[in-house]
Amino acid sequence: MQQFCAFWQQPHRPLFLLAALSAFLVPLMWLVPHWAGQDAVAWHAHELAFGMGGGAVGGYLLTSLPSWTREGPVAPHVTMAVCALWVLSRVSFAFAELLSYALLVVGTQAYLAVLAGLLIWKIVALRIWSRAWLVLAVAVLIASDLLFLSQAHRHAVSSHGLAVIVLSFALLLSIAGGRAVPAFTRSWLERQRVPISMRDSWVPAVLGAVSLASGSLLIAVGCEFVAGGFFIVSGALHLLRTIVWKTREVRRYPALLALHLAWIWLPVGLLLVGFAAIRPERIALSDAIHALAMGAMGTMILAIMARAIMVRRGDMLLLGKPLALAFALVWLSALVRVSAPFAWSPLPDPIRASAALWMAGWLIFLFVYVPTLWRPIQRPVLSARLHKT
Repeated sequence: MQQFCAFWQQPHRPLFLLAALSAFLVPLMWLVPHWAGQDAVAWHAHELAFGMGGGAVGGYLLTSLPSWTREGPVAPHVTMAVCALWVLSRVSFAFAELLSYALLVVGTQAYLAVLAGLLIWKIVALRIWSRAWLVLAVAVLIASDLLFLSQAHRHAVSSHGLAVIVLSFALLLSIAGGRAVPAFTRSWLERQRVPISMRDSWVPAVLGAVSLASGSLLIAVGCEFVAGGFFIVSGALHLLRTIVWKTREVRRYPALLALHLAWIWLPVGLLLVGFAAIRPERIALSDAIHALAMGAMGTMILAIMARAIMVRRGDMLLLGKPLALAFALVWLSALVRVSAPFAWSPLPDPIRASAALWMAGWLIFLFVYVPTLWRPIQRPVLSARLHKT
């Protein structure tokens, strides 16, 4: 009974578990012969985004909520209800052909809608308007999913529809990750008393996010060439930001370095997507988008989720060899998948090789993660900063 209660004490425990299980199982379709048809590809893209990504977003938001509101943790029964809605969303999409469009929308959007509702309730009740952008971010995820579902229900999911759901998560990463990575870095440099000034300008951050959002809207309506220009501008601006993030200085702190290595996939992915939109004969949009789906999303989600179970030494988090290996395999899987269109013909199937690397990385993460689910919670959960007594 105590173990059962401990499991539900923090939302990140069950939701990160669901996200990791989804990340591990979804690529299985590429390793099973005669499964990867058009419908399977659409399922793969949707569940990688809203299964893995949705679970990770929910775990992060609900676990971080108490630190923003200065209140206690989310109640266990609320966490249970949210997890049940996550499962409902997965089941609803799996049986989409048997449901009316109205039931499909309700079933798949209930999870994200409840997340948005909880955020609105706390933001309005406590007047923490600085977090209002989180509601808009969740609303963007819902809108992109509705666009995807409208196509899926007509059995005509386009490459644009697949791209938009990944780009919506990329926008969330550009905002949330673009705040978290430099903040963690600045905090660590200050604690180490490193005599280096780090200033992350808001100008490229805002312009990069606006360019990304504009490109996503344009790609949704089929204006690929113009959208490509916006993505290239966004990628360049996000890459420009990283120059002042002192990545070279954090190489002595592997847990933080993992966040930097995960972040680099965002500008690289945006540049590739922009190039694919402008020159589709050189690289397909579906291939380029994996730099964001597997690279930016996959590695950043794993790097953040791993922080919840890392051992603390003073004010540092220890990455540990198993977690480092898991991260390396997932990072490498993204590299193999993105380079697949340029692979030499004598090489083994790069798509299946990428899927195998990805699944191995997430399986290692699960082996490390599951035994921690019933242990006492180290607070703060996602940060190395210690509470002052």
